[in-house]
Amino acid sequence: SFGWHKYVGLDGEIISLDTFGASGNAETLFKQFGFTVENVVDKSAKVVNK
Repeated sequence: SFGWHKYVGLDGEIISLDTFGASGNAETLFKQFGFTVENVVDKSAKVVNK
């Protein structure tokens, strides 16, 4: 997320990976870190509806 706050502002949402070292299958890790369709849609709707 480093650097993206200047583009999204205080009310924006960022979906990013700020850590490293996790291992597992892609589906589990995507869910763990919020890289899912549901999460992207939810965060997008929050920004649009502000």
